[in-house]
Amino acid sequence: MNQHHALQRRKFVAGALGSAMLGSAWGSSYPDKPIKMVLPVSPGSAIDATARRLGPVLEGALGQPLVVENRPGSAGLIATAQLVRSPADGYTLAIVASTHCITPHLYKASFHPLRDVQPVLALTSGPMIFVVHSSVPAKDVQQLISYARSRPEKQSVTLGNSGNGTPLHVAGALMSLKGGFKALHVAYKGIGAFSTDLAGGQVMAGFLPVIAAAPLIKSGRIRALGISTLKRLPVLPDVPTLAESGLPGFDVDGWLALIAPKGTPSVVVQRLNGEFNTALHTPELELFVGDSGGAVIGGTVNDCESLFQRDFAGYGRLIAQAGIKAD
Repeated sequence: MNQHHALQRRKFVAGALGSAMLGSAWGSSYPDKPIKMVLPVSPGSAIDATARRLGPVLEGALGQPLVVENRPGSAGLIATAQLVRSPADGYTLAIVASTHCITPHLYKASFHPLRDVQPVLALTSGPMIFVVHSSVPAKDVQQLISYARSRPEKQSVTLGNSGNGTPLHVAGALMSLKGGFKALHVAYKGIGAFSTDLAGGQVMAGFLPVIAAAPLIKSGRIRALGISTLKRLPVLPDVPTLAESGLPGFDVDGWLALIAPKGTPSVVVQRLNGEFNTALHTPELELFVGDSGGAVIGGTVNDCESLFQRDFAGYGRLIAQAGIKAD
């Protein structure tokens, strides 16, 4: 080995030892101050409620409080941009929804949803229910598809949603594509306005979160035809999935996930993954998520990274195919 190669080897070994020592230092001291949790929504929303339920459980495990900061607006872009600009030290985190992998396909973002963030953990699954107004002559998905195909284009089935580019909108676009029928997509400013008009028959059909759909189904004003994810829901065991209703592979999930700035030390990311996994699987959290119609996901950092990669690519293809445009 010549002198140059020997010097390079000593530099490499020194660098590796330094990184290991730095990681060890991070692991032993983190966290030593409160952790900020940036949310892309206003107080009172489902994401906000989930974060505030997790906070007390994690404070005991981490020894530091989680301080929630609500930064709503621009379909989550404002909150995530703040996270991306924050130091990659584990003291600023964010919870994002599946719109994280949808919105950048429609609106100009100051960050890349894969390259500029570090996925930490997939938190919860949020299935949606495909529902129709009680006046629609369809008792199952195939009857709805036949009904929709039979209508003249100027009288297309109206599919409502909670806003352009939301998971409810994307699910509706996928429904019409897979079902092979024309639909008029009607975007509302939020789930409340949409569900009110759906219950009143101003729109014929659409997707709703379980917590919004359940009371309307119980009242008989709307009818549940299918679940947007691949598993039936314990709260609605008789409602089939869309995948088993003649739309194979149909899977649109309104998930939530924990992210950190890109470059956050691996030892910190793994610590957060472990502690959040444990917190999610406490009986109190599982009951809270289940009562809302969702399910705990959990898993590894790699699992979360794969989810982001899969959905970013998949939603990009769907948005292009369906011709979904920004407002």
